[in-house]
Amino acid sequence: MVTLNRRFRNYIVLAIIIVLCLIIITASFKESDFIKNIKTRTVDFFKPIQEKFHSFISPFTRFINSIRDYINLRQKYLDLQEENSLLRQKYSEDINIKVENDSLRKLLGVKLREDYETITARVIGYSESKWQSEIILNAGKSDGVLEGMGVINEDGLIGVVILAGNNSCNVRIIDDPRSNIGVRILSSRKLGIIQGSQDRKVTLNYISSEESVFKGDIIITSEYGNLPGEILIGRVSKVNENPGDPYKTIEVEPFADFKKIEYVLIIKQ
Repeated sequence: MVTLNRRFRNYIVLAIIIVLCLIIITASFKESDFIKNIKTRTVDFFKPIQEKFHSFISPFTRFINSIRDYINLRQKYLDLQEENSLLRQKYSEDINIKVENDSLRKLLGVKLREDYETITARVIGYSESKWQSEIILNAGKSDGVLEGMGVINEDGLIGVVILAGNNSCNVRIIDDPRSNIGVRILSSRKLGIIQGSQDRKVTLNYISSEESVFKGDIIITSEYGNLPGEILIGRVSKVNENPGDPYKTIEVEPFADFKKIEYVLIIKQ
């Protein structure tokens, strides 16, 4: 009997709890004034606590956000650096291709006598000292290069091959102190020899003091030397006459800029 009464009371309590829950749920869905009032009071009660908590936690939040932003910015910076590096590399490659194409087009535009063949070569080395001025090319005997062949670019004569290996060769530039090349003055057709010097000046020698030579006169190769005739060399930049000297002192400014040479033509003889 006692067990039945206890069980009955438990059922009643359970039923009351269920009814209350249903009432609260229904009131919540209907947003009754009572529930709203409770919510309002709850918000007002927790407002100071929320403010204190927010004030306390905000510096930490900002600090964490700053670290996160720094990490993100650092990554973006690294990404931009990589992208910039790739763009610079591509730009450099494009410029090099353009320069190479322009140089080759200019070389193809060089007009030589029809009975001479040429070999295209690229400069792979430069050797300069007080006693020598030379360049190294990536063409040699396997390409048909022999010692004594002339080397030109789109501006004019560069020098003469002095040493030929199988796949490369050395070229003595015309401003080398040991360089001697037979030439003509274009206007008067007078013959002479240009020589280099230790200070890289090119002089035209063995022109009589009685001959008329003017600043700006064009100098070309002579057909009586080892090189084909009529190849441009440079122009007269200075003419001096020394009393008692049977020859004029003539300085020649080469047309080619030897420090900027990239591609050349080797004249096969």
